[in-house]
Amino acid sequence: MDKFQQVCVEILEELKKNSIKTQHELTQTKLKILSKYKSKANLKQIPKNADIYLAASDNEREKFKELLSLKPVRTISGVAPIALMSEPYPCPHTMQGIGPCTYCPGGPGSAFGNVPQSYTGKEPSTRRAIRNSYDPYLIVFNRLEHYVAMGRVPDKAEIIIQGGTFTFFPKAYQEYFVKYALKAMNDFSRLFFSKDGNLDILKFKKFFELPRVLSEEDKRIKKTQQKLLYIKNLDLNNLKVKEKAEYLFFGDDVFIGDFFKINNVQNFNALRKIEYNNANEINVSEQNTKLSIIENSIQNPNTTSIKHIQQKLNNEDNKNITLKQMQKENETSFIRCVGLTIETKSDFGKLYHGNLMLELGCTRVEIGVQSIYDDVLEATSRGNTVNDNIESISILKDLGFKINAHYMPGLPLTTKEMDLHGLKQLFENPDYRPDMLKIYPCMVMEGTKLYEDWKAGKFTPLTTKEAAGIIAGAKQHVPKWCRIMRVQRDIPTFVTASGVDRTNLRQYVEKICIEKNIKCKCIRCREAGFFIKSNKKINFNNIQTTVTEYEASQGKEIFIAAEDLANDVLFGFCRLRFPSQFLRDEITKDSALIRELHVFSPSVQIGKKDEASFQHKGIGRSLLIKAEEIARQNGKDKMVILSGIGAREYFRKIGYELEGVYMVKDLQELNATFKNAQTLTIAGWLA
Repeated sequence: MDKFQQVCVEILEELKKNSIKTQHELTQTKLKILSKYKSKANLKQIPKNADIYLAASDNEREKFKELLSLKPVRTISGVAPIALMSEPYPCPHTMQGIGPCTYCPGGPGSAFGNVPQSYTGKEPSTRRAIRNSYDPYLIVFNRLEHYVAMGRVPDKAEIIIQGGTFTFFPKAYQEYFVKYALKAMNDFSRLFFSKDGNLDILKFKKFFELPRVLSEEDKRIKKTQQKLLYIKNLDLNNLKVKEKAEYLFFGDDVFIGDFFKINNVQNFNALRKIEYNNANEINVSEQNTKLSIIENSIQNPNTTSIKHIQQKLNNEDNKNITLKQMQKENETSFIRCVGLTIETKSDFGKLYHGNLMLELGCTRVEIGVQSIYDDVLEATSRGNTVNDNIESISILKDLGFKINAHYMPGLPLTTKEMDLHGLKQLFENPDYRPDMLKIYPCMVMEGTKLYEDWKAGKFTPLTTKEAAGIIAGAKQHVPKWCRIMRVQRDIPTFVTASGVDRTNLRQYVEKICIEKNIKCKCIRCREAGFFIKSNKKINFNNIQTTVTEYEASQGKEIFIAAEDLANDVLFGFCRLRFPSQFLRDEITKDSALIRELHVFSPSVQIGKKDEASFQHKGIGRSLLIKAEEIARQNGKDKMVILSGIGAREYFRKIGYELEGVYMVKDLQELNATFKNAQTLTIAGWLA
C-alpha cells in the first residue's frame, strides 16, 4: 500500500478509536499520524478529507460522512454550485477602443498572462479552468468528482459562467460551452449512478483512480483528462457505444494507461474529436489546436484570442450534438442543472442578449452595475451608462431572470458617503432593486490604468477597515427580499497591489455589525440551513407564509416567503412578478412571472427525503400555490415560470408544461387538488 494511503487508513482507525467529532480534532489527528511518516517516507502533504473519505469502507464512509465532507456550506442553500470559467477573450468596449475598465485586471496579453478578463489566473475557479484547458466538459467532470469525493451528491447543480462579458462571445461558442457543460452532467450520471440514484463507488474510484497516490497525482489527472476527451463527443445514450466505453474504463482485463499510451502523449491538451457515423461506432482523430509561433508574433493578443476561439469551435464542436438535445436529456438526468448564471455588462444585457441567454437555459444574470454615478462610469472607462444599467435590469426582469447586481465601492471620484448613498439607492430607487447583490471594494492590481494612477499618487483605495465600515452601514438598508452573495472578490491578496488586504472581509463586517447593533435582514443572514448548522431547534408550527409587495423596474414584485418570524428564519421563497412589458410571445398581457422558487436547507437527492432538511416536504409547492392564488386575484390567467432545465420535471408534475423556454400553466383550469390545498398552511403541508 502507498505510504500516503497508509496514513489515510491509520487516520480512519484513530477516528473510530477516539470518536473524533470536530474539524479541529480531525486536524490534530492528521498531524499526529503524519508525523510518524515525515522523516522516513518524506511525506509532507496533509491528507485532504476527500482522501480519507475515499480510503474508507462503505460503513466508515457512512459513519464519518459529515465529519469528512469538506465545506458543507457549499450545499447548505440546497444546490451545488459549479463555477465555469470561459476562455480569455476581450471585452466589447476594449474592441471599441474605450476599455478595458481602469480597475479591471486580466484579459488576453495582460500582466497576469492570457487569462480571462477581470481575473488574475490565481482564483480557484480560474486555476481549475487552466488545468482543464478551459474545456467545460472537463471542468464540470472535475467539479463533480470533487463533490462526490467530499461525500456530497450534487444532483441539483447550479452552473455559474464567469470570465468577462459572456454575451459578447460568438453565439456558437456560447452554445458550445453550455451544451458540453450539460453533457458532462448527463454523462457523469450515466457512468456512475444507477437509475434509482445510487452511486457506484467502485466505478467512480476506478475511473478517477482513487484513492490517489500522491507521487502519481499529475499522471492521474492527465490520464483522467484523456479518458474524458475520448468520451466527450460519444453518444452514451447509445447502448452499444456506452458498453464499449464502460469496457474500456471498467473492464478487468483492460489497462487504461496502455490503451491511451499516456506516458508517450506529448501534448496533453490535444483534442480527441470523435465523429458519429451511421452505426454510432467510435472513430478518433487528433488535431493540434496550437496557433503557430508566426501567427502569435504578428497578431495582438485580442486578435489571437478571437482566432483561438474560432479554431476551438472548428476542432472541438461536434455539430451532431445539439444544445437542445443536451437540455432535453438533462431534464431527467440524475445530475441536473437547476440554475444557470451568466455574467455580462448592461450594454450587452438588452433584449437581444436576453433572448440568447434564454435559449441557453440561463435563469440568473449577473450585471456589473458598479456605480450609480455616470461621471464615475465614464472616468473608469466602463463603456456603459447609468441608463444602460436601468434599462437592462428592467428588460431582464420582464423576461423572467433573477438579477444579481455587482457594486464597487471605492472607485475614482467617489467618497465613502457617495458609496453608502449608492448602496442605499440600489434598494430605495425602484429602477434598480436587484434580487441579489455582490459588493466588490475596488482594489488596485498590476497592469491596469488604476495601478498607474496609484503609483503616481493620484488614487487612494479603500482600506480593509473603510470597506468593512461602508458594507456594514449598507447592510441595514438591505431588504428581506435581497441576498448579499459576496462582499469581496475571490482574488488572493498576494496579487493585489493595494486596497482590501484581508480575504475574510465578511468577518470584519460582521464584527462592526455586532458592535453597532446592525441587524441584517438579507436572505443569506436568515437562511434555514445556517440556522440548522448552529444546532438550533426548528418548530414546524412556527412556519407561516408572508407576502411583501414592492415596485421594481416599472413592474410589481410579490415576495412570498415561508418563514419563522419569531426566530427570523427563512425556509423558502417565491418571486412573483407582474411585468411592465411583454417581450416574448409566451408572456401575454394577462401573464404573471415566477422568477425564482427556492427552498433553503442542506441539499437532498431528487426523489428522497431527509429529516435534517426541508427540501421535498411541500414548502415549495405551497409557495407556488400561494403565487397562483395571488395571480388569479389580480386578474392573471397564465403563470409563466423561468425554470432551470433540471427543474422542469418538478413543474410538470404539478400541472405545468413547456412552452418555448418557459414552463407555463393556464390558471383558469384549476386542479381540484390545488383548490383544496389552498386552505392548508405551510405546517399542514409538512405534517
